[in-house]
Amino acid sequence: MANIAVKKDREVKIPDSSMSDIAFLLLLFFMVSTVFVQEKKFWVERDRWPIAESIERIPRNHTSTVYVMRDETILIDDIPTRIESHDDVFVSTTLIRKKADDPELVVCFRTDRDTKYGAMSDVMRQLQIAQTLVVAFESQQPFK
Repeated sequence: MANIAVKKDREVKIPDSSMSDIAFLLLLFFMVSTVFVQEKKFWVERDRWPIAESIERIPRNHTSTVYVMRDETILIDDIPTRIESHDDVFVSTTLIRKKADDPELVVCFRTDRDTKYGAMSDVMRQLQIAQTLVVAFESQQPFK
């Protein structure tokens, strides 16, 4: 009978010759199966402004008009002030006083078409500070 020698210590070897092929195939699979999301626009095109479906008239006896012009001048009931001035608390203090005089105050917020959003955002923040939470955003009727 033949003597067959059996090794007691087995060497375990993982074949790594095709490891780079597998890595490139996985990379290719993930590149092909990934869905790319298009970048969203956070602005409205000039020719696609929203149009109001209905026009509602607000009674003018409980209103205060805040108008933001394109040069960032703020008119509160036709009294001008600027955002850059040190009187930017003038907006909130004026509206706090008006709200104390008339608790049913509705602030009508108007802007010019070319006003920067930063100026409008500053004024809306001042409206929040003054706790004037009933705000009507007004616009002009489009020309036909």
